Amino acid sequence: MKFSFPHLLLLITGAVFTVYGVVCWLDPELPAEYAGLFIATHDGYAEMVATYGGLQTTLGGVFMASAVLKGYLRPGLWLLLICVGGIALGRGSVAFSELDSSFQLAGSSLGMAMSSNFTAYTWGALAFESIVTLLAAVALIKTR
Repeated sequence: MKFSFPHLLLLITGAVFTVYGVVCWLDPELPAEYAGLFIATHDGYAEMVATYGGLQTTLGGVFMASAVLKGYLRPGLWLLLICVGGIALGRGSVAFSELDSSFQLAGSSLGMAMSSNFTAYTWGALAFESIVTLLAAVALIKTR
């Protein structure tokens, strides 16, 4: 089977979701630590395993299956666009609302400073999600 750009997008994104999901399933404190969360109860532990482990692993598997099963390419791309795009919108709505920017005029040059309380975890995840969403939209257009 020859893999085109849309197939590779689903396979690679699916692999990333699956690997991250399995790692989080086995060690849910890993994503909690990166995100600055503390798992205080058994219910919290189960929630982290379910969301970061189970859901991520399942979505990754669905993305990869959509890349290889006949007739599932476009539905997989739609799922990728909607799910990852929704995550990006949610994360971005918080990250950008907290972004503090200021303009300063010093001498004859205009300077802009931006600061944020978010770490590279949030900005990296947002970049990944935004790029995948954009690529999914391009892939859907290409597979029309």
